[in-house]
Amino acid sequence: MNKKIVVIDGTRTGEENLTSILDILNAELKQSNAEVQVFSLRDMKLAHCIGCFGCWLETPGFCRFGEAGGREILQALIQSDMTILFTPVVFGGYSSQLKQIVDRFVSHVLPYFGLYDGEIHHRPRYLRFPRIVGIGVQHNPDIPEANLFKLIVGRNAINFHAPDYAAEVIGSTDDSEHLREVFRSLITRKDSFPWGKSVKSLMPPAEALMSRPETDGAPRACLIVGSPKTLSNSTSSVFGNYLLDRLKGYDWRTESLTLKASLCTEQGEADLLAAVDRADLLLFAFPLYIDALPFLMTKALELIANHRHKYDHVRLQRLFAITNNGFPESYQNNPALSICRNFATASGIIWIGGLAMGAGEALSGGEPLKPRNNQGLPCMHIIEALKATGDALAQGQTVPIEAIRGITRTPIPYTPFLIWRWLFTFNANKWWEKRAAGHGVNKQSMLAQPYAINTKNKMP
Repeated sequence: MNKKIVVIDGTRTGEENLTSILDILNAELKQSNAEVQVFSLRDMKLAHCIGCFGCWLETPGFCRFGEAGGREILQALIQSDMTILFTPVVFGGYSSQLKQIVDRFVSHVLPYFGLYDGEIHHRPRYLRFPRIVGIGVQHNPDIPEANLFKLIVGRNAINFHAPDYAAEVIGSTDDSEHLREVFRSLITRKDSFPWGKSVKSLMPPAEALMSRPETDGAPRACLIVGSPKTLSNSTSSVFGNYLLDRLKGYDWRTESLTLKASLCTEQGEADLLAAVDRADLLLFAFPLYIDALPFLMTKALELIANHRHKYDHVRLQRLFAITNNGFPESYQNNPALSICRNFATASGIIWIGGLAMGAGEALSGGEPLKPRNNQGLPCMHIIEALKATGDALAQGQTVPIEAIRGITRTPIPYTPFLIWRWLFTFNANKWWEKRAAGHGVNKQSMLAQPYAINTKNKMP
């Protein structure tokens, strides 16, 4: 039996009714004589990942946010034998409360890429990682969302090099004996890792459209940029604003907002919801963070859904999403797009499709789109996909299949994907070393293991 278990409680304020389930879990864990440490995130003041890469390039292994609670969680996780993620299931993913700290797990891997079972993932920073267990709670049974939740836990386990993992979804009203049986099983059960084939099939199709919605005057589009980068242009903002410019050519009225920490204030929430209420078309543009949406994007979805549920009559709206990741495989974005589709369904919004792009930073890096990027790589396939998508959205249509396929093409013409993947990995690893050197960090220092057992935890 595992000796040290960390439980990260991602229930949100107002969900204290789930505490009894957590109590049953803790009782089962302690019966095994394990040392159990519980972190209730709603009682902690935590920072969120801002995508600065400081934990790779400036203070390797350390998040630049040195608040005591965050560092305690990150250290406890890497020194545990098992880490349990406990959360309500939110559109098939984690709550924003849990996602806030999960995004910061990125400091536990290296910027270097490696090939694992035919996929590119970051190499491990530590020699050992804990077993990961995910426990999701649903108020109403939803099998597809439960399956998506379990897949995301499995993808997290792959990316964080867990020796094994298990995930299950329970009901908020399940009786105590059933819960005990589930928890006892999860402690030792080993689920199959969801490699590529499981994820490729997840690309959510658009809903069938009957006609273009009627609007008063010129239609409105609202772009929500979910990248946490606010000090410089992000790839997400470049893609999203390219689409807005395309819509303007069709006489659409547009507005754009980038999610910031102020979202978690009353005024920030009000500003977001007001912008959403004005729109006929919502566009989400965000990077993939730990197999799903970044914290602030997850928070925005929760707020919008709760807002719409308060009213019997809400504006008929449509939703499009574009997401990019740092791996060459575009399909690694599919779980995030599935969360967006589930959000749309739960909020009474029409899902008109999404675009999933791999190697976003390598091909754009926040620079304006042009036929060739600053490294000389061809980007016409991106421009063509965005043009076709923008034209379709402007005319009230779903995302064209040629755009969905086109944006995933290998950027170098006539080059097989396997060759492109090798070139991407080789050059990306060199690029990370060059950037770290610019901060005075050499290759050996990049491999630091500050939270390893018996290593003194001293902030640089």
